[in-house]
Amino acid sequence: MENKRNRVLLCLGSNWDKEKNMERAAEMLRAHFVFIQFSQPVYTEPIDCPLSTTFLNRVAVLYSEESPARIKDVLKGIECCIGRKPEDKSCGRVPIDIDLLQWNDQILKAEDLTREYVLDGICSLLAAGENDEWCQ
Repeated sequence: MENKRNRVLLCLGSNWDKEKNMERAAEMLRAHFVFIQFSQPVYTEPIDCPLSTTFLNRVAVLYSEESPARIKDVLKGIECCIGRKPEDKSCGRVPIDIDLLQWNDQILKAEDLTREYVLDGICSLLAAGENDEWCQ
């Protein structure tokens, strides 16, 4: 049986040691996923995190034959390695947050896909050659 290469859309965010943690997360994602591209990071105001300072966010698109459950495990492992704890968000501290927004054509976080920085990140990936229908 032939494995299918799945298209996965991620969003990364950090408000704690932002630049360092964003780069560490990107390096760890690149080490795991051969086919991954990132948008440029952008600073954004916090959403649903009232105790927070500004965030650094970026979007990534990757292609993988792994299952959604396996990819979520990888993402959670990276978050944990960078220092994320379950109670962090309620304290306004987010070392790194990596959300799986879309799996092939299945939208997993519809509200996130309406955010300007996510849409801008997707469009910047398209402009850089990521030929896809996400921005149409």
